[in-house]
Amino acid sequence: MGRCVGAAARLPEGDRKDLAVQVLLGSEPVSDLTTRHGVGRKFVYQQSHKARVALDDAFRSATPEDEELFELVVTKAWLRQVIVALALICRGSCRGVIEFVRDLLGVSMAA
Repeated sequence: MGRCVGAAARLPEGDRKDLAVQVLLGSEPVSDLTTRHGVGRKFVYQQSHKARVALDDAFRSATPEDEELFELVVTKAWLRQVIVALALICRGSCRGVIEFVRDLLGVSMAA
């Protein structure tokens, strides 16, 4: 066929990107792409893998889920504000507010 040694090495960067995108789209068989560009299947799959990794990196969350976002100083005044906010803003029941404070903040309060 039209394949020669080093054809993949001579393929311009833009063509490599286009090739990877075409594989990811799945619009035509890989064998057709290899024939048209004069490269091997292994090379095509390597380029599509690079593109997939780049896409995954681009859409990955900037902050890991378990990374600490901020620290909060909890005082008695802050606790009172939270309790009032849960009751008035969130329309939480008395039992729900008590459960929230107990389960999430580890503070026991009398009903």
